[in-house]
Amino acid sequence: MMTTLQDPAFEARLRRTHRTATIIGTAVLSALAVTAIIEEVVRASCRPFTGFAAVENFVVLRYAFYAAAVAVVILLRVVHGGLLRRRSEEREAALRRLAQANVVTLALAEIPSVLGLALFLLGGFNRDFYVLLFVSLVLVFMYFPRRRTWERHLQDGRKACPF
Repeated sequence: MMTTLQDPAFEARLRRTHRTATIIGTAVLSALAVTAIIEEVVRASCRPFTGFAAVENFVVLRYAFYAAAVAVVILLRVVHGGLLRRRSEEREAALRRLAQANVVTLALAEIPSVLGLALFLLGGFNRDFYVLLFVSLVLVFMYFPRRRTWERHLQDGRKACPF
């Protein structure tokens, strides 16, 4: 079983790795903000914006995009749990796996907002974009790297997502 985090060299690596993960999480949050700005610029500059594509059965397309977003949420939970389920005796390997899980889950968390932007650009409905952007924000909040949670995971293998 893993020991405590008393080793100063490991503590420094943990601090560096966590800082990198936090920067990645902040970049994902910034990308979500940029996505919202893009949506608002398109909507304001092309008033009234009805989308760039003439989709006959938009309801089916909308359901497909929402289903894809739900699939991403489920995939994110499965992938995150799977990446952290593999137990290692070595703290270094556990730290690398924790950082990898964080990057993968933050990248997956951004997908619903991209789907919402695509749906907005196709059909012009900004409400769909904001719903899917909110889903992405919740996912980023859930999986944003928290130092205390990382330390708990490295010490006793608890989940790295507190939810």
